[in-house]
Amino acid sequence: MEKIAVRIKEREKLYEVLIGNSISASIAEFVRKRHKNRKIAIVTDNNLKKLCQKTILDALKPLKPLLISISTGESSKSREMKEKIEDKLLEKRYGRDTAIIAFGGGVIGDLTGFVASTFDRGIPLIHVPTTLLAMVDSSIGGKTAVNTKHGKNLIGTTYQPDAVFVDLDFLDTLPNGEFINGMAEIIKIAATSDKALFEFVEKNNRKILNRDKAALIHVIKRAIELKKDVVEKDEKESGLRQILNLGHTFGHALENYHNYKKKHGHCISIGLAIESKIANLIGKLSNNEAKRIEALLNKFNLPVTVEKNVNIDKIMEIMKIDKKARSKKPRFVILEKIGKIKSEKNNFSFEVHENIVRKAVELYRK
Repeated sequence: MEKIAVRIKEREKLYEVLIGNSISASIAEFVRKRHKNRKIAIVTDNNLKKLCQKTILDALKPLKPLLISISTGESSKSREMKEKIEDKLLEKRYGRDTAIIAFGGGVIGDLTGFVASTFDRGIPLIHVPTTLLAMVDSSIGGKTAVNTKHGKNLIGTTYQPDAVFVDLDFLDTLPNGEFINGMAEIIKIAATSDKALFEFVEKNNRKILNRDKAALIHVIKRAIELKKDVVEKDEKESGLRQILNLGHTFGHALENYHNYKKKHGHCISIGLAIESKIANLIGKLSNNEAKRIEALLNKFNLPVTVEKNVNIDKIMEIMKIDKKARSKKPRFVILEKIGKIKSEKNNFSFEVHENIVRKAVELYRK
């Protein structure tokens, strides 16, 4: 089993990301050692309930964990659902002596993390991500949040877990659409931070699509290492952590526009294509490298175009309330080349003239 240590120096927090196959027993052992005197609650969704019962629920049976299963999908990532989970814990007399496990994808991780960060002013959190997207992105770094009608992830906290268990067995049964959904985030972090990883994914795309274990372990481990390096240096997104938002200014606005019914990875993929074109149009990223990013997204059957009927004026308005926006002006992470982001002092996102943004979008309209 591979182990990656994450050290958050500002608050002297240290936790491990454990990567391997069939590691449910390791989760149970960790909980018994670290939280033997605590009540255990597990939050999952209705689609994963049976898988959860067969794996970690059975492994933790002697501890009599409380299983809370919620509706599947992005609509559950809400203030209302957070309140329902909290009420269930309170009804069952769970208090500060509780540890909570998030078993699922990004929605479960973000929502459960938010609950953990505020319930009785903070209780231990363990992530067990079951999707590729959650394994390489949402379970790493401590971001928690819910969505609102005004935008994605606008209400939340930064709260680091006690541990993250990445069990590659869960990828064996992951639907192909969900698998390629996670590849958007791997391509993103490779484009921002590691040319060698980008080239590995280019050369080994067929192996990755066929879920070759050796190729998967390599890209997942490297993507986690890259995100961990960023998070250790900038936990609260005051500077360097902004680079993780490449493709997200447009991508998050597109998700909001579609009422979160469009897959996160698909929206980020479209955002990556458009924001790479923005960097190209302002003279920072070469045309060849912008095309390489688009080509790699295409190799994984990830979308890069915006439907003609999408109201771009509305998208532009939504981007004005993006977390990086200042004075109602959206800001973008700008690629200079694959593996390198534009930066000035401690600033990693920049205002771009609206005409440039609109031109980039029009070039990717169906």
